[in-house]
Order: sequence, then C-alpha cells, then structure tokens
Amino acid sequence: MIERQEESVGSEKEGVIKPAPLILIVSTKFDPHVDIIIHQLHEKQIPFVRFNTEDFPLSASATILFEGFTHSEELTFPNNPQIKGSDITAVWYRRPAPFEFPSEFSPAAHIFAEKETRAAIQGLWQLLDCLWVNHPEKNRVAEVKLNQLKTASRLGLEIPKTLLTNDPEEVRKFFQSCSENIIIKTLTGGLVTDELDSTAIYTNVVGKEDVKYIDTVRYTPTLFQEYVPKEIELRITVVGEKVFAAEIHSQTRQKTLVDWRRDALNLSHKEHKLPKEIEEKCESLVRSFGLHFGAIDMILTPDGRYVFLEINPNGQWAWIEDLTGMPISEALIELLAGQQK
Repeated sequence: MIERQEESVGSEKEGVIKPAPLILIVSTKFDPHVDIIIHQLHEKQIPFVRFNTEDFPLSASATILFEGFTHSEELTFPNNPQIKGSDITAVWYRRPAPFEFPSEFSPAAHIFAEKETRAAIQGLWQLLDCLWVNHPEKNRVAEVKLNQLKTASRLGLEIPKTLLTNDPEEVRKFFQSCSENIIIKTLTGGLVTDELDSTAIYTNVVGKEDVKYIDTVRYTPTLFQEYVPKEIELRITVVGEKVFAAEIHSQTRQKTLVDWRRDALNLSHKEHKLPKEIEEKCESLVRSFGLHFGAIDMILTPDGRYVFLEINPNGQWAWIEDLTGMPISEALIELLAGQQK
C-alpha cells in the first residue's frame, strides 16, 4: 500500500504543503507485531511499504546513485511499485531476518554475498534521512547491558549491585558480599540455537550448590547481580513522548518468581501509575540513547523502591496491549506518521 496524498500543514495563508507520510517497515514475513500495525495502517489509510529482509537481494532490489553533489535511492519490493528514498518519512526497524541467497552458492560464495549485501544495506540505512524507530546503530549501542546500567545510574535510577567477571574467586566474594543471594543472567538475548533447536536461558538464582561449579565462569564472562526483592515487576514501554507502564504480578506463581518470562501470559497484568520522577527518568533514558522507542524492565520492591534492570530498544509490547488495553500500537502509529502530540 503506497498511495500517497498531499496534505496541508500550517495555515491556508502560509500555504505550506508536505507529502503524506510513507512508512517503511523493516522486518520479516512472520512478525505478529508488524501485522497488528499494518492492520491499523490500512484502517487509517496511512501509506506504508513492508520490507521483509529475507526477500533481499533475490526478489527485492535497492539502487543507490551518487551523482554530482547529490545521491538518490530507489527500492523495489515484491508486489509493490518502486519507491524513492526521499519519499520515506519514517522507518520502523522491527526485526529483520537473514538475507537469502541461491541454494547452489558454495559456502565461500554465500559468506562473500552475505558480507557485501549487509554492507550495502547498512549503507542504505545511513542515507535515509527521516525518523527512525529505531535506527539499527542506535539499537546496537543501547543493547549493551553494561552501558545501560551506567547510563541508568547516571540518570539517577537505582540499579542492582552487579558483577561481570570470568574470575571464579571474584564470584565467590560477590556471593558472600550479597548475603549469598544473587542471580545470574545473560549479557545478550539468552537464546542458544543450533541446527535442530533453540533454548531460552532465563535469569536464575545462584545457590550454594551452584557455587561449587563456579569455576566454569572462567570460560565465559558472566553477569551476576544481587537479588532484588519484588512486590511486582514493571514493563515500561516508551513510545516517543508517551509512557505506558504495566504491572506484571510475577510473585503470584512459583514458576515466575525469578523471571516472569517463564509464564508471562498466565500472570495478572495491570496499568501502573509511575511517580512523575521515575517516568521522566525513563523518558530521559530512552532519549539518551537516541531512541524513540524502548521497553524498560524494572522492579518495584516491597518497600517502594523502583529498581532498573534493563532496556530493550526493540522489545515486545503486543501482549501488554492485549492484557491491559493500553494503546501502545496507536501511539506507535502516531509517532511513525508524525501525528503524536
């Protein structure tokens, strides 16, 4: 869907005209979050193009021309007319899939083609001068958990006592300093995959029996944190200037006491009223990374403290909207269409 109309901006006297928004959605063929947004874009008649990255370069094409002092970009996707880079007013960079190449490629040819294709797309992203939610380079910086902790602390958000090390003795000392009450978590997404299956690694408590095997951290730097008592957990979704805070009642089920992701859909979720100071710090955290969207995880302790855990610059939100009714998708569309107030 890429029909566009001219729309007036400002007073009739000013006569300022700008094109209607054209949103580029970068994702994969199987993404329920994108399907939700596209359904609403159709209803609102807001033009968009969906770029499923597994289509590139076999059935989607990109042409970039530098000539004189200018450059131009032309993009073609399956079942869509060609569009120009200058027509794109916003990019929603959702969850791109790996590129696909001819099956007859040798391993060496596949590696070379993948590197060249990735370099071309990275270059394209640098050329598109528009609103990004979020730019992949901004996401990459924001995904570094140690940087998250540093930035959140600098902004005045409380964080757990944290240790990253591959020194077993340091872990033993940390365990004792935290009254033998610590958790272990991954630095990355926590998904281990092979050719046959994938396994999620959740946050886990480290007990006395586990410390006996702590020498294995020598093989991989590992993140440990002091366990923070929980009244409830919070998923705070920041969309432009709007903040949606949801309570996750993880302490009502044994399975989710340490990590609510083990059974999120069977937990009670409610809208939460954040203190103004915490809400403003969440907004500042997102802006400090140059983001327009961020999903923040926090703990509300039994004694009323808000403790920051992490921020996911491309986090999930559909289940929050389903269970609480908060209009997150509407806010995202308003942001992408330049209509957010």
